[in-house]
Parts: sequence; C-alpha cells; structure tokens
Amino acid sequence: MVFKTSIPYRIGLIGGGTDLPFFTNEHGTEIINASFKAYSHCEIQKIQSPHISVETKDYKTHVQIDKLPEMALLAKDEFRISLAVLNHFAGKITDLKCGIQLKTYSDFAPQTGLGGSSAHLISVLKTCLQLLNETWDDQRILDTAHTLERNTLSIFGGFQDFYPCLLQGAHHLSKKPDSEIIHKKLDSDFLKKLDLSFYVLESKETSLGEMELPDAASLKLQKQFAQDAAQAWQQNDGAKFKKILRSSWNIKQGSDKNPPHVFALKSCGLSKRMRVLAVEKSQEKSFVESTSNGVRKVDWN
Repeated sequence: MVFKTSIPYRIGLIGGGTDLPFFTNEHGTEIINASFKAYSHCEIQKIQSPHISVETKDYKTHVQIDKLPEMALLAKDEFRISLAVLNHFAGKITDLKCGIQLKTYSDFAPQTGLGGSSAHLISVLKTCLQLLNETWDDQRILDTAHTLERNTLSIFGGFQDFYPCLLQGAHHLSKKPDSEIIHKKLDSDFLKKLDLSFYVLESKETSLGEMELPDAASLKLQKQFAQDAAQAWQQNDGAKFKKILRSSWNIKQGSDKNPPHVFALKSCGLSKRMRVLAVEKSQEKSFVESTSNGVRKVDWN
C-alpha cells in the first residue's frame, strides 16, 4: 500500500514580517496569503528490506538509512526536511518492524519563496501520520511543523507559511507582541472575482541567496496595508483591495517600474527568485503574447 499526500504552495499577498523577530516582538504583524494549485508531493510505502530509502526527485538523488534517528543528513539540503520528520517519528517507525521507501517531488524547484519548504514538510508529516495510522488535529500539525522547521532545522521563516499549505484557501493572520496568533480564513472566491489574473515566473535579474531585509518603517506600512486589505476583503470591496495590493507590491518592488501590461508585481521571499505578477484581465492577452514561456498562471485553491 502506498500512502500519498499533496500539499499546495502559497503566495503572500499583503503584509508580512512574521519571520523577523526584531519587528514582530515589538510591533506584532499582519499578513494575508493564499494557496494555489501547485503542490509538494510525498509517497511512502512499506518494503521488505529493513532499510529506510529516501528519494528526492527535486534534487535527483536518494539515500539509504540503516537506523533512525539519522542526524548527519540534517545538514544536507536535499534530505534534511524529510529526515527531520522521520526522526520525529523514529521510535514509532522502528516499531513497524519493516523498512519504508519515501519519495518526494514538487511542482516547483526548491527555494522559490513560494512556501515550498513548508509544503514539503507538511506533505511528509501528513504522509507519516497515514503510515502510522495516527489522527492529529490541524493545530497539532501546525505546531509540530513550525517546531521542526524553525527549531530543529533552523530554517528562516515565520508562522504564515503553514496555514495556507495545510488548510488551503486564503487566510488573514495577525499577531500582537506576546500574544497568540489570530487566524481568520477568508473567502477565496474573492480573489477569483477580481478583474485580475495572477502569474508566477522565475526572475533572471536577482541571484539566488541575495538577502535584503525590509526596514521597520516599511514593515509598519505593510502591517497597516494587511489590516485594511482584510477589511476590504470581508466587505467584498474589490476596488479598494486592488488599490491596496498595488500600493503594497510597489513598495516591495522598490523603484522598478512594472513591465508593460502588468498591474503590479512582487518578488517572493528573501531570495527573490520568483516573481508574482497581477495583470488586468483586459490586458491579459497582450501580456501573454509579450511574455516568455517561463510564466505560469496561478489557479487559486
């Protein structure tokens, strides 16, 4: 029997800063994000061999492990997320008295800034729960995923990634200093009814690994944008939301002008490897005709 899970990627729409303690510990934070139909996949099956086989198609490599926990591989990008989850369940997997074969593959390459590491982790975590015949509620999955990614693996990021990956759809997340996360799920049909189409493409202008942290003034403004945009969303005010989206993305983009036919664009994550583009539907045909094949249209969950 093969156990399978597919977990969607996400796009941060407005707000942010949940991964920047120097700001959130003093000011709190707000963010709106949403999942879309591109996925991180995991498959696990029991095998006769006593070993544990881990294969990642994203990196086109595999490894065989004799015993859990396996700590050395936590330093290797291609295996570290899968191994962190397997190590978390080491005792219970050992109690199965058999080997397992774990395979992962994704619809986007790693380190794109689209929440891929969080989607990958939750896909492995949920597949392990199937394997072990365990039922966890969403909060336990969210808490465990956050602990594994931020503490065990020291992967830079905030709490915002996990909610759309696990729960799908659109979400408004807010947090005041020293308080719990306030989570509200939004009606994702609102995005589909805007007269905007969204696309993602890989940026060739910014090298992977470039790190430029936003300043506190920009983060305060983005926080206010997220609060106002959430209100516009709940009031079904598409015109107001579009205006806020454009203002928010223009600040994140900096002084660069939007390309022809593009309503607004933003870079994803600190690596800025991917860009998300919002295009007026009236301009979509012209945009597609003038754009290279590397662009991919976003289909919201």
